[in-house]
Amino acid sequence: MDKKVQLFFVAIIIINLIFNGLFQLHYDEVYYWVWGQNLSLSYYDHPPMIAYMIRLAILLGDGEFFVRLPALVTTAITILVLYKLALRMFDQKTANITAILLLSCPLIEAMFFIVTPDSPLLMFWALTLYVLYIGLFENKVLYIYLAGIFAGCTLLSKYTGILIFPSVFLFLIVNKKFRHYLLKKDIYFAFILALLIFSPVIIWNYQHEWVSFAFQLNHGVASSHKLNIQSFGDFWGGAVLLVSPIIFITMFIYIISHWKTNIATPKLAFLLCTSVFGFLFFAYCSFYKHIEANWPAPVYLSGIILTSYWLALANNKWVCRFSVVFIFILLLLGKFPLLFAPNQIHNKVPALNAFFGEKENILNLRPYIKPDTVLIACDYGNGSRAMYYLGLEHVYVPYKLPFSNEFRYLNPELSPDIKGAIYICDNEDTNALNIMHSYFRSIHLIKDITYSNQIVDSKLYIYQVNN
Repeated sequence: MDKKVQLFFVAIIIINLIFNGLFQLHYDEVYYWVWGQNLSLSYYDHPPMIAYMIRLAILLGDGEFFVRLPALVTTAITILVLYKLALRMFDQKTANITAILLLSCPLIEAMFFIVTPDSPLLMFWALTLYVLYIGLFENKVLYIYLAGIFAGCTLLSKYTGILIFPSVFLFLIVNKKFRHYLLKKDIYFAFILALLIFSPVIIWNYQHEWVSFAFQLNHGVASSHKLNIQSFGDFWGGAVLLVSPIIFITMFIYIISHWKTNIATPKLAFLLCTSVFGFLFFAYCSFYKHIEANWPAPVYLSGIILTSYWLALANNKWVCRFSVVFIFILLLLGKFPLLFAPNQIHNKVPALNAFFGEKENILNLRPYIKPDTVLIACDYGNGSRAMYYLGLEHVYVPYKLPFSNEFRYLNPELSPDIKGAIYICDNEDTNALNIMHSYFRSIHLIKDITYSNQIVDSKLYIYQVNN
């Protein structure tokens, strides 16, 4: 790796090492911490890999820095693996550009900072590509089986890991040189090996009436085929912002303008198929349903290497330069929003809102929590924050509430013997209050706690509920 690229890599690592412990946890992050406290074969929302990683990390400490440590480690490994893959496939110049583009990608910066199932997903996806390339292109059968192991780990990380399989089979179908692998047992045994690794999630779903599979299918696939142009536009806008406008547009141009060469050249076809298939799948789904910007995250990895190859061939340095400038501007806005974010974004950017005020509001709840207090939250986010920041072993989120998620399994259903409790919510959700009336006769607001700065106006409503 070029010294300037090494310096860039180290600088990004140090920045995140410093700031990962300074920002309070996003509600999803603290939710995954709750998983880490309650290890299981799988969970309501996702497979279990992130929970296992957080559980290992917090053996070192339980602060925000350690909860986020798996994100930093897995993302650093992802970059190094993809750098090695680009070097093995092409040359030093392409590998250097690959590392620069990855480090300049908002998606990767988010992966360094926020611990989610995407963090291990990207790492295992990258490892799958790396060993599969060796297995296919260097004719080393053992690596094909190793690819099966890593592909199984992608499935243990997030359900979207399933897209690696049709992407690989598409490559084997369209490329004559490698089509003979479809007649060999190794690819199929590797696939079976991946399913065996994924089997704990299948077992958990069988034990829980397939609830997680049903949840994700309903979450990601439209129930009707009514065209939604807005969601399609949102998908493209999210892709441009997540990858970075400069990198995404360059990637799009090189894929389209060199389409025939990309298909006809085995190495390029390998990258193209493992990128474009997943992207087109989500693009199609976005015609009918909203697709979160991070869902196609792993498919961009191959695309970045493919883009780096063409940039190296064209000796184009400007894309890298503009990308580096863009990510440092983004870092200033992201790491110092109170200094650099314009006042016009006040309370309008959920990505920033989640990191301010929620911890302070939860800590102000302490005077209302006695040793025998039963605490109930309106959703998994508030329940998880209360457990983490107040050090509580149990918080109830009744299963009738729409966002109880994994909490429906963490605690038994509310006992009818409970005479009184404290109920909290970060909004005045009348639907949730109506559901709470099915558990308690009396519900009255004790206090609403407010935290405000130039970024957010955050509230926490505290209710006394009684029978």
